Amino acid sequence: MVTTEFSSRALFERYLHSRGWWLVILAIPVLFALWFVVTIFTIGIARFVPLNVSGFLTTYLAGGIILISYAAALLSLPAVYSDRQYVRKHSEWKPTILYYLMVIPLLNVPIACLYLYFRHRHLGIP
Repeated sequence: MVTTEFSSRALFERYLHSRGWWLVILAIPVLFALWFVVTIFTIGIARFVPLNVSGFLTTYLAGGIILISYAAALLSLPAVYSDRQYVRKHSEWKPTILYYLMVIPLLNVPIACLYLYFRHRHLGIP
């Protein structure tokens, strides 16, 4: 029981010192999933609600999500740089510079998912 408590405490302290740059990378697939849900919901209710309601959902809500996801993609450059430095210090995994391609809109979701998967596999934090 004591070793489990100690290891979970050490993991929590390592989590606190990771600076949270991986959260910017996590925002990319989360925002994509949110945009996808809003789009599917809008398509589903488009026949039953007035045009101004479905137009509002499509234009403002989904458009705002896309705008925020573009901002997250641009912020992924310093996030990947800083998180790569942290990961190299605390694990044997050396992320390549190909993860900087996360800034490209059509590639950012799968690359962010791969980065977070390998980061979790080697560090166990996110």
